[in-house]
Amino acid sequence: MLRFGRSLALGWLGVLVVASLLGRALGPGADALQPHLARASTPEWLSWWALATQNTLGIVLAATLLAALFGVGLGAASAYGDSGVTGLGLRFVEFIGAVPGLILIGILRLADPSGGVLGVLMTLTLLRTLEVAQLVRGHVLAVLPSDFVEASRAFGASRRWQLRVHVLPRVVQPLGVNLLLGAGTLVGLEAALSFTGLGLPSRVPSWGGGLAVLAKGGSGAALAGAVWTIGASAAAFYGLAVLLERRQRQAAAAREPAPPGAPGAWRREASALNGPDEASAGH
Repeated sequence: MLRFGRSLALGWLGVLVVASLLGRALGPGADALQPHLARASTPEWLSWWALATQNTLGIVLAATLLAALFGVGLGAASAYGDSGVTGLGLRFVEFIGAVPGLILIGILRLADPSGGVLGVLMTLTLLRTLEVAQLVRGHVLAVLPSDFVEASRAFGASRRWQLRVHVLPRVVQPLGVNLLLGAGTLVGLEAALSFTGLGLPSRVPSWGGGLAVLAKGGSGAALAGAVWTIGASAAAFYGLAVLLERRQRQAAAAREPAPPGAPGAWRREASALNGPDEASAGH
């Protein structure tokens, strides 16, 4: 069942990636189609869908990558101290995160020369940067007191070396889970903002903007297709995050020593003491 769900999620995301890469080729002339989407034919709707997928996923993935870049840098640096430029940057991101998203994007749109594209990108990036920075900061603070980090510090290892060798490898999987969950959230948030007119400009094809047009008088099939696209995309990101987290827990459980009376415990103890070859021979 889990394998089927993973294949389904990856397959749907693969379709979205192909549509994003070929959006202009699959949807020629679809830039001006969104305001008239309620009266569009099926080929025109598919052309709009390909271009809207390219725009929406482009915004979501760009915001996710920027949030990962800024969040990892701020979170890792702030773990060594909240003073200076790093601390100021983290406090600024925390302050921005306390502002409601609708108010934040409204403020950013006032000085947005692109008509809303940069405002949406900045809003989604800032909201996600705070979560990523807090996650990375927590994991760095949990790893720094470890014995192997203290030993490397005693041997003269620099902070950069400790981060690269000891900390970052232990943050990769939790960060991947967080980014996948965040991408699913950003899909719904961008669609909601565009639906209310606060997201991408109405002239730019997007899932939320098309949904707003179809909700006013489009066909039921077209409306269902738009709703399915948004829901299935968010669910695919969420499902992959759950599967990755489950795999991470299984790997952590496999590394823990089994109780002495547990089945197979003697075999693992023999492997640890004598090596895998002797344990296998003893069995």
